[in-house]
Amino acid sequence: MTDLLGFYRGFPEIPHAKATFTSATPAKTLQKAIAKVAGDLNTQEFVLDTIAHETSGNCNVGFELGIAESTTFNYLTSEEVNRFITSLTQKKSVLNIDLLCIVKYHLASREKRRPLKFDYYLLRFIFRRPEAQLRVFHERGSQHLSIEELVEFLTKQINIELEKMKAKPLRLETIRHPVPIGSL
Repeated sequence: MTDLLGFYRGFPEIPHAKATFTSATPAKTLQKAIAKVAGDLNTQEFVLDTIAHETSGNCNVGFELGIAESTTFNYLTSEEVNRFITSLTQKKSVLNIDLLCIVKYHLASREKRRPLKFDYYLLRFIFRRPEAQLRVFHERGSQHLSIEELVEFLTKQINIELEKMKAKPLRLETIRHPVPIGSL
């Protein structure tokens, strides 16, 4: 099913937000960077204050990202990232990369970590040079991290990876909300 790797058949038609980027980086390089970042985020934890603009309390954030394959998502281990990158080398590039992004929140205290409600997002990166687009659908959750903050955070992480690859950065042009969250 490699031909459907990166594509989710059930992606909602109407996203909650659309972010538009410009980039001089070739689509295939950008796609490799996105896959690498998504896999790396699965192994990291951040303090919410470093990502979100307004927070309260001592909250840590972790991510679980999976790449679509037809009707399911595969957790992005290093092996799965390599499988996707290998599939890219066998074709020009892909038009979309669909990801499931679970944002995990934990209150940190001296005694123990206490989980809070998680956010579940569907992300679709669309590549049409010189633009790229990210469509975001918020499936469910409390949104301790807003869509804008998530997009800005992902853009920053992708640009760090692109810099390592000696490629030009993504430039976030706009974030639009065609449909308010909660109205679907």
